[in-house]
Amino acid sequence: MNSIHQNIATRIKGYAIGSILFPCDFRGLGSEDAIKMSLSRHARNGLVERLGQGVYLKVKAKGKTAKPTMEQIALAIAKKEKIKIKPSGEFALHKLGMTANLPDDLIYITDGEPRNILIGSKRLILKSTTPKKLRLSNGISGLLIQGLEELGKDALNDQLKNQVSAQLKKEDEKNVMADLQLAPAWIYDLLYKLNQQLTR
Repeated sequence: MNSIHQNIATRIKGYAIGSILFPCDFRGLGSEDAIKMSLSRHARNGLVERLGQGVYLKVKAKGKTAKPTMEQIALAIAKKEKIKIKPSGEFALHKLGMTANLPDDLIYITDGEPRNILIGSKRLILKSTTPKKLRLSNGISGLLIQGLEELGKDALNDQLKNQVSAQLKKEDEKNVMADLQLAPAWIYDLLYKLNQQLTR
């Protein structure tokens, strides 16, 4: 165990300060349980900081290390596991500036394994979805469709329609038309009508 622990320490020291680390980064150095136990010990000793279950940060020996954002952690998970993720729900609306406060739960849709990770006082949630939803663009229209689907048809009012129109003004027409083909029927009708009003 000590040699495993030392080998993990050596590998950790090879990472840049601020790197987001996962137990899978240390595979080949010991069993999964041994790696997790070693990382817990290194967290207690200050070599890394535990951000959440299975998520660690390489920190400075002395002084504070800037913590990554929830979005940076999500992107690091996606890169490590070679999966696709897209903002969903209230988080999609927040990224568009349609809601002021960052939600406590940051929800992404993914083609990877679902998970729920507590990071500080917020949760990073990855929800499995269909390939169709993952074909939505990463632009404004894709985020609008994700956000509106979370709100539901009953949430529609004049204020929300005005916000949606203001966002559509910023989006490329080709993106809008491509994403409309992937939208639920009621969202398609709404965005198509609003987009037609803008392009008259």
